[in-house]
This record gives sequence, structure tokens and C-alpha cells, in this order.
Amino acid sequence: MITRQLKQPQYEAFCRSLMRKVRAEPFDAGYTATMEINGEEYAVKVQPERHCKVAALQALRIRRDGENPRFELITEGALLSSFLEVLVYQGAGR
Repeated sequence: MITRQLKQPQYEAFCRSLMRKVRAEPFDAGYTATMEINGEEYAVKVQPERHCKVAALQALRIRRDGENPRFELITEGALLSSFLEVLVYQGAGR
């Protein structure tokens, strides 16, 4: 898990964007943002925290080769941090 502190206006805009653009499961405090980077599909689990913080909990690399997709769990800090930066910069992905 990686957390990032945002300024109040940026945090509020990010949370609004999450609610508009990103899938949330029932009874789940986080959101799953999908993104495509260099032709690879990723599903990044993010969660707004208290005090204007945002956490990237984990990510999945999704490879759709044929009928059955393959999933690779990503928990490495550097990659999660990069995904979180992209989401913040883009306003929560697609």
C-alpha cells in the first residue's frame, strides 16, 4: 500500500472524479480504476483516506490473450506509487 498526501482542493477534485468515473463495489471503501499504459491493462484499487490522503492498495495487470484473461497481482511500492501519480494527474483514470 502506498499513500499520498494531496492539498485540499486537489483531494476534493480527485474524490469527485472517483465517484463519477470509477467503479465501486457495494460495501467497499475503495474504488477500482482501470487504465491502459503501454498497451497493458491495469486495474488499480485506490481508497480515499482521512486528512486528504489517497492510498493505492494493489493493482492487477490484466492480459487478455484468447478466451481466458490472465491476472498478475502487483503490490510493489514503486509501481503502485507510479499508478497513483498517474491517477491523480489524470483525475482518476477512465
